[in-house]
Amino acid sequence: MPKIIAIITEYNPFHNGHKYQIDKIREENEDAIIVSIMSGNVVQRGEFAIFDKYTRAEMAINCGVDAVVELPYPYSGSTAEIFAYGGVRLANDLGADILYFGTETADINKLIEIADAIDSEAFERTIKDIPNYKETSYPELKQMALKNMGYSSPKTSNDILAVEYIRQIHKNNYNLKFKSIKRIGAKYNEEIISNCMSASGIRKAFAQTNKFLSMPEKATEIAEREKNNGSILDYQETIKLLYNHIIMTSVDKIEKSFDCTDGMGYFIYQKARKAKNSVDFYESLSSKSFTTSRIKRTILYSFFDIKKIEKTSKFFTILLATNERGKELLRKVKKSNRLAVITKHSDAKKLNKNLYKIYQKTKKVDEIYQTLLETPRSVEEAYQYKPYIM
Repeated sequence: MPKIIAIITEYNPFHNGHKYQIDKIREENEDAIIVSIMSGNVVQRGEFAIFDKYTRAEMAINCGVDAVVELPYPYSGSTAEIFAYGGVRLANDLGADILYFGTETADINKLIEIADAIDSEAFERTIKDIPNYKETSYPELKQMALKNMGYSSPKTSNDILAVEYIRQIHKNNYNLKFKSIKRIGAKYNEEIISNCMSASGIRKAFAQTNKFLSMPEKATEIAEREKNNGSILDYQETIKLLYNHIIMTSVDKIEKSFDCTDGMGYFIYQKARKAKNSVDFYESLSSKSFTTSRIKRTILYSFFDIKKIEKTSKFFTILLATNERGKELLRKVKKSNRLAVITKHSDAKKLNKNLYKIYQKTKKVDEIYQTLLETPRSVEEAYQYKPYIM
C-alpha cells in the first residue's frame, strides 16, 4: 500500500494556494495517495460554503487530490479545537501516515512548543493565577496564559489550526507524523487581488466582478459551470434566513446553543432586534468580546439546534469524490472497520445511534443548502448527489 497523506481542508473555493500545497506534497511523496478531509456545506468560520461539497470535491480531484471525504457538521463549523479534533481523528482513522497543513510561521518547532505548553500543568496553573479568570472567556485566558509563560499566541487562522492539529495528535497518541508547508500569497483573510489570493478574497472579488480569480484552470471551469447552472450560494437569501430565525426565536433558546456564553445570546438577539434588515444585522456583528466567526457559528448552532458536540468512540465520514488511487485507500479503510464510510444514504442506517444523530444534522445542513442556491432546489435533491468518480 502506498504512503497515505492527509490534508484537512475547506476549498471555499479551491484556489492556486491549494494547488501549490498539493504540488509540494506530491514533490515530496511522489507515489503517495493524497486524501482531503474537507468541510461539508458549512465551514469553520460559521458560514455556508460558496459551492456545495460535491462540487468542491470535484475541483480537488481534478487538481491533484486522490480522494475527498467529508468532515461532518457540526465539527466542520465549530471552534478550532473541535474542527481539529474531527479532522485529525479522521486522518488517523483513514490510516494516514502523514498529516500536512499550511502555516504562516516558517518554524514549526515554535508551534509545537505552543501546543505542548497549552496542554501542560503549568498552563492550567497560569490560568488560575490570572485575576478574574472565572469571568474571562477561554480564548482570552489562553492568550494571557501563553503570554505569561513567555509564548506569543498564534495570530493567523492557519497557525491557530496548526497548533490544534498538533495538540490532537499528541493528546491522543496518534501514530501520525505531521509536516507544514508555509503558505504563499495572501494571508487567510486578505482580500488583495493577486495570482495567489485567499479564499475570502476570491469570494469578495466574485461578488464584485462576477469572475473567479486566482483559481486553477480546471477549478475555474467547474466554478463557471456551477455559476451558469445557478448552483452557487445566494448570500443575501442565506443571511435573510438566519436573520429571520433570530428574530423568531428567544434569547433563552439562543443561549442554549453550543459555545454560547458570556452574554453572546443576548448580544445576537439585540443586534437582530435593532437591525433594519438582514444586511444591517450581519454588518453589525462585530464585538470586542466575541470574534465574528464565533458569533456566526453560534447563529448556525441555534438554527440547527446544536446544544453539544460529542466525541464518539467510533467516527464516520461521507465519500465526496475519488479517483482509482483513492479507491485503493477506501478498500483498505473498509477492511479495517475503524471508520464508517458513507457512499450512499442507505449506508447511514448501519451507523450506531449517536453517529446517526450526527449524520442527520449533516443531512439537514445539506437539505437547507439546496434552498439557498441562486436557483433554489427542493430539499429532496440533497439525496440525489453521488460521489464524483474520476
